[in-house]
Amino acid sequence: MKIARHAVLVIMLGLLAVSANSQTLPQPPVKQGAYRLDGGTVYVGLEAEPPDHPTIQFYDAKTRRIGTLEHISGHEYRTDGSPAINFVLDSPTSPVVEKPFVIGNGPDRLGASLWHASGAEHLSTIVLIHGADDEMREMGFLIPYFVSHGLNVVTYDQRGTGESAGNWRYTGPDSKADDVVAILHKVESDRAVDAHRIGVWGFSNGGWVAPIVATRFPLAFMILKSAPSETIAENVLYEIGQDLREHGRFTEEQISTALAFERIMFLALKTNSNWSAAGEALNAAKKEPWFPYMRIPPGMTAPPPPPILAALRAALIYDPAATLGHVRTPTLAVFGALDKNVDSADSAARFRKAFARAGMKDLTILTFQGAGHTLVRSMTGYEDDPSLPERTVDGYPEAIVRWLAARGFTK
Repeated sequence: MKIARHAVLVIMLGLLAVSANSQTLPQPPVKQGAYRLDGGTVYVGLEAEPPDHPTIQFYDAKTRRIGTLEHISGHEYRTDGSPAINFVLDSPTSPVVEKPFVIGNGPDRLGASLWHASGAEHLSTIVLIHGADDEMREMGFLIPYFVSHGLNVVTYDQRGTGESAGNWRYTGPDSKADDVVAILHKVESDRAVDAHRIGVWGFSNGGWVAPIVATRFPLAFMILKSAPSETIAENVLYEIGQDLREHGRFTEEQISTALAFERIMFLALKTNSNWSAAGEALNAAKKEPWFPYMRIPPGMTAPPPPPILAALRAALIYDPAATLGHVRTPTLAVFGALDKNVDSADSAARFRKAFARAGMKDLTILTFQGAGHTLVRSMTGYEDDPSLPERTVDGYPEAIVRWLAARGFTK
């Protein structure tokens, strides 16, 4: 989960790209877990997104600093950013045990891991659902954070990375939910897992996936972080609009014209019609200064070749309204008020309305001021403009543990 990662638009950038097979890379010499240092706790975990080498992500609960660690020598590590802090990471007080496994074979192969404390039996378990990126099962400090608070954690290699076959860019929310459900059926019988206390955590794009899972598996809880409740098309339009407004790049008239073009393309994609008008709009848009911000795949044609058209429709045409109207799983949704990737106020309102219609009795929505998509402190909310040094907003991620503890899901 890289800090600067768009929620949806990376899909559009990569749909026409050839996906290379990703291999698990050598990991830095560090033990994942929770470390008690200087009267506080530092959570340390590996994070891997090909083609980059795995990095060491940390969260210092005392200072709220978050980022990556550089290996100095021996057991000594230094934070990125300034001012630098040195940590000696010798032996974690809450180490993490990994139990890797594989589901399926060939094109259905999916690699995953169950992470837990040594000797864990019948504990609450949380599955971490990816956003829109090529992230692998190493998901940073969240793994030791949840394990140290008495939960098991399940993560998986996004399609086309690690041990998982396929291409994550060509899978929509329904297919991604199928993967998560398959993983849940695999781990529910594990001795470390309490089958009646299994939940999911979905970040960003994963916020479309998690509610689908909740309608297909008897989840005990659901955590949504910066999750959209609009259609994918609506969310893309919001994201593009915010991107065009950053640094005052374009006038409101230019932004309105750009978004009108994007709506034409989405309508053609959704209905698989009016491609002649879409082609004319595409040719005209290519001459505009705002076109590079539209995230139109290189070589895009109107219409695209049938395989690309099918992939685009699967990945980008989705409306969560019907699914949300059937979710009754106890849910915590957390947002950053300055989010430029998801319209947090609108999403929160839609969740309230849909879940009320479904008859949900346990919904908590928390909106953190002064934070954007990743809930890191920011003056603007843009992911490439965090307040430095990078820190989580006050109250996050502790709010998740408090919410889970109040419902008996932590130790």
